[in-house]
Amino acid sequence: MENELKKSTGLRRRPASPTSTSLPSLSGTEPPYSRSSSFSDFNDEQLASIDPTKNKRQQQLSILSTVSFIADPKRRLSRQSSLSWGHKPSPIIGASCLTFLFPIPILLQVEAHVSAFFLAAVAVTSFLSDHCYTGLESCWHIIDRILAPIAFISNVFSVYSNCGFTWASSSILAVGCHLLANHYSKRGIYKHFVIWHSLWHVVGSSLILFCHVMNSNYDAGSS
Repeated sequence: MENELKKSTGLRRRPASPTSTSLPSLSGTEPPYSRSSSFSDFNDEQLASIDPTKNKRQQQLSILSTVSFIADPKRRLSRQSSLSWGHKPSPIIGASCLTFLFPIPILLQVEAHVSAFFLAAVAVTSFLSDHCYTGLESCWHIIDRILAPIAFISNVFSVYSNCGFTWASSSILAVGCHLLANHYSKRGIYKHFVIWHSLWHVVGSSLILFCHVMNSNYDAGSS
C-alpha cells in the first residue's frame, strides 16, 4: 500500500548525506594549516611564511652561536682543528696570511713596535695553523688562537692612538669577515669559508695599512 502511494505521488526517500564539520574557505583555497596539523609537519620555509619573525630569530641565534663558538675557551686551547673537512689546505688562505707583513714598515715608522711584532708573529702562526696544519691536530692552532686576538686588539689600539676613533671603528669590517668565516666553517661549506677567512686576513691587514698611510699623509701635508 505504501509503495503504491509513493508511485502515485512520485515521492521517493532521499539517502542521508554525510554531515561535515569543516567550514568552506572564503578565499577558495585551503588554509596553510588546520586544527589537526602540528608545526612539525612543516619545513622551515613554510613555518617562516606562517611566522615571519622565525627567520629573524634564526639569524640572531646563528650569530650568537657563532660568537660563542669563537670565544669558547675549550676550543681556543685545543690542539684539534675546528674544520670538519679535514686536511684541505687552500693556497688562497696561505697567501692571505702573508698580507699581515705589509703594514709592518709603517707601524715601525709610527713607533708602534708592539703591534708590528704581533703582526709578524701572526703572519707565521696563521700560515702554519690555517695552511700547513689545517684540519690536523697541532699546537699551532692554540698559539694562533691566542696571538690573533692579541694582535687584533693591539692594532686597533694603535690605529685609534694614531688616527682616531672613526678610523679604528673600520675594524668592524674585518670582524664581520671573521664571523662569516666561522659561520660557514660550522656549516661545513668549504668554498665560502675560504673566501671569508681570506678576507678576514686581507681586510684586516689592509685597513691597518690604509688608516696609517692616510693619516701620515694628512699630517705631512698639514705641517
